[in-house]
Amino acid sequence: LPSRNLLEVPDSVSDEHAVFAEPLAAAYGITEQVAVEAESKVVIVGDGKLGLLCAMSLALHSQNVMIVGKHKEKMAIVERSGVIGVLLGEVKPSMLNQADIVVEASGSESGFATAIDLVRPRGKIVLKSTFHGSPVWAASRVVVDEITIIGSRCGRMQAALDLLETRAINVEDLIDGEYRLSEGVDAMKRAAGNGVLKILLKPD
Repeated sequence: LPSRNLLEVPDSVSDEHAVFAEPLAAAYGITEQVAVEAESKVVIVGDGKLGLLCAMSLALHSQNVMIVGKHKEKMAIVERSGVIGVLLGEVKPSMLNQADIVVEASGSESGFATAIDLVRPRGKIVLKSTFHGSPVWAASRVVVDEITIIGSRCGRMQAALDLLETRAINVEDLIDGEYRLSEGVDAMKRAAGNGVLKILLKPD
């Protein structure tokens, strides 16, 4: 690749934070595909690393961002950014068919079903995660309610670096542990644990 493809990490951005540039770029890239206004009702389905980054990114544009997940402690991270956290089992009927934009970031087939339940007629669903297999989904509801479905994969790295440099997005709380490279096997085991977020490896 040509050298012009390289982007310099600002001196004020630590290596520990710079590793979030790619997923943050993917999360913030939603704002270049969908118009997110201050009054837009936005819901993110999924409280993994990507879902949390999506919530923080969209909260920079909308004052009405909610995240639906299974872990209170993880959703608490984005609640500091003004995002409302709701446990999946506590979604109320009054929340259904209300969101202008729903971001599916759970990586599960059930997450897409939840997104369809939450989005309003003529609203938009952004598919941010992929999962294996052939999903079964309510195509008739998408047609009848005229729902727009948008696939969203990557984003611009420069935008992510700018967000990290200005500290508009706080990624520190997404780091769950740091290991030496010689402890790589232990790091992999930790990273595979339920509910674990970012695990970092550092050369010895």
